[in-house]
Amino acid sequence: MHRAFAVATLTLLLAGATVGDASAVEGSQFREAVRSNGGIIASESPAASAAGLEVLDAGGNAMDAAVASTFALGVARPQSCGLGGGGFLVYRGANGEVAALDFRETAPAAVTPETFAGQGLYKTFTGHTTVGVPGTVAGMQEALDSYGTIGLTDAIAPAEKLAREGFEVPKSLSEEMGNHVSRLRLFPETAEQFLVGGEEPYPEGSILVQPRLAETLALISKQGPNAFYEGYIAESIVEEMENESSFEGDEGLMTADDLASYRAVWREPLIGDYRGREVITMPPPTSGGIAVVEMLNILEGFDLASEGQSSADTLHLLAEAQRLAFADRNEYVADPDFVDVPTEQLTDKDYAESRGAEIDPEQAAAHKAGDLNEAGQSPGEDENTEGSTTHLSVIDADGNAVALTCTIEQTFGSAVVAEDTGILLNNELTDFTGPGTANEPEPGKRPRSSISPTIVVESGEPALVVGAAGGAQIIMGSLLAIVNTVDFGLDPAQAIDAERLDAQSETKMNLEQGRVSPQALADLTARGHTIERREGEYAKLPRVQAAGTDPDTGERLAATDPRSGEPASVGQGGASQGERDSLPKTGGPPLLCLVGTPLSRWLAVCR
Repeated sequence: MHRAFAVATLTLLLAGATVGDASAVEGSQFREAVRSNGGIIASESPAASAAGLEVLDAGGNAMDAAVASTFALGVARPQSCGLGGGGFLVYRGANGEVAALDFRETAPAAVTPETFAGQGLYKTFTGHTTVGVPGTVAGMQEALDSYGTIGLTDAIAPAEKLAREGFEVPKSLSEEMGNHVSRLRLFPETAEQFLVGGEEPYPEGSILVQPRLAETLALISKQGPNAFYEGYIAESIVEEMENESSFEGDEGLMTADDLASYRAVWREPLIGDYRGREVITMPPPTSGGIAVVEMLNILEGFDLASEGQSSADTLHLLAEAQRLAFADRNEYVADPDFVDVPTEQLTDKDYAESRGAEIDPEQAAAHKAGDLNEAGQSPGEDENTEGSTTHLSVIDADGNAVALTCTIEQTFGSAVVAEDTGILLNNELTDFTGPGTANEPEPGKRPRSSISPTIVVESGEPALVVGAAGGAQIIMGSLLAIVNTVDFGLDPAQAIDAERLDAQSETKMNLEQGRVSPQALADLTARGHTIERREGEYAKLPRVQAAGTDPDTGERLAATDPRSGEPASVGQGGASQGERDSLPKTGGPPLLCLVGTPLSRWLAVCR
């Protein structure tokens, strides 16, 4: 390396870095955000993003595009989303109107608090017993009826075409087929749909055609949600429940009455404020919104910007804020139609100040739930912390924004495909916790979720539209993106590329360490954090998708998480993510060399 170039590089690095080991380091898989003067879509599926873009280009708005992309995700990313699942969405109109839609799955009437207390196939997050009443179809119709401009037929058309004509299997889908091949082989209908010859995963680049799913989509397109909840499709799902496998603990619970009684629910969004930005997120039955707002309220009492993004001080504060919020989440949050959830208290800034006072800046701690002068119930911690799920963020040319997370829970859900429908059914009932907890199983109840679709508004514009996949890790995926945007001024691509931290309980800390300095790691250990998951730059979860607005140019931005695999974000006008991936990367290895290195030794060390 020539000295002149090295000095120039050092100058640039110092200009963009904070003091000491606090600097953000661009990862080796970093992809710049898509930029567009029109609408944009961030998702995990190129095919699904293309479906949404087609709707935007035809004059549809953000909600139209989100619904079309969701149906397409169920075809092209079946391991994460589909007709057999559910989810949550947060909407903000360009006029400032906000809304939150709960299309979470519900427990069949046959469910009891003891349903999952024994042994059975459901202990492997698999099979008929785990299936909740799906909410996707009802939710997408509600979304279009309230904020869309197109009908269900037009929204489904791209997905139906994908299922009928097939699509090229991406690496991510092929790998997950391989990871779950033993589960997929358990049920003949599932094996036939997702394994070549019912035995082996589809190779990357091969074509996956799903004709039965295409017919199901066509029927819903013609007859609407009634076809799913009361017609032929409902009959097929119920028949599947009645003809469960011979595996122990694999009883089908869902009935025709359960399907016919399902309703998607509009709920009042949670509205918070973080350093002058409005934060719009999802209320219970997901715990994600409460936890995000509580953590932001706690962190607002600390000057993270002066500490630096990747400093030990900032990482320590993030971990402690999470442990405080998760203790409250586990104790108090469940379906508000069944449990009195103290949402106002948990998201109150005075309460956050009292919780923040419990943080010792020099010592990690295992925190308990706050005293809200309520009886409460025993804590219910998640058993399945690595669910699949997928998220998409949309902003249209007018500034309408949608953050939508859809899920079938575990990768490939229950692994059960309802016969003759092509519908892969969820295993959301595994999100319930034990008897006696706030989140215990009950008939008609919606299991607690961690899904955290969130919109951050600054100066009247959607500065960040974000959400994630990854079970209970979803919450920190969304939280970190917000902190990286607001406190450290990163754009959506930079915000979701940065290292991830997750510290749900006790003093354990899962941390991507490839871009955190040895000094910071040693400092965290000295403070009592037990650091786990030494996976280098990028861990598997959470996977975060984000969109936003450039405050300087007014352009819309969209970014797919590098952890998701394929670049899938698109924008009107031909913009797509990955176009500049071949450009030389700067900032990663040089800054790692710089960290903790005396200036006089920098050139030699980083040569």
